[in-house]
Amino acid sequence: MIRFIIQLILVVLLSYLAQFFMPWWGAMIAAALATIMVYSKGFSSFLAGFIGLGGLWFILAQRLDSANQSLLSSKVAALLGLGSSMQLIVVTALIGALIGGFSSLTGSLFVSMLKKEKKSNSPYH
Repeated sequence: MIRFIIQLILVVLLSYLAQFFMPWWGAMIAAALATIMVYSKGFSSFLAGFIGLGGLWFILAQRLDSANQSLLSSKVAALLGLGSSMQLIVVTALIGALIGGFSSLTGSLFVSMLKKEKKSNSPYH
């Protein structure tokens, strides 16, 4: 549980910092690096990236939306056939969450690929 929380915080911090130096896909690298630094397996790593990057993109999109009184987001939402600017923010957060989750899972699988596992002498494996 502690490892999950540390990984979640690292995903948020590294992704937030990456946006200043890289394009949007820098968050993918940051989520993978956070998972490599604090190794966790499978669903736990996916969930940390999913919650971390999805939450970060939701907060950042909400902050930008409130800064301009929803002028741009309501027009983009209308172009995409969405009902309101909040639906656009939720879709943005969902895309960010999936990107973060799969990037963290990729980092986890990368570490497990490099780890050597004990070979079992059992003929059933």
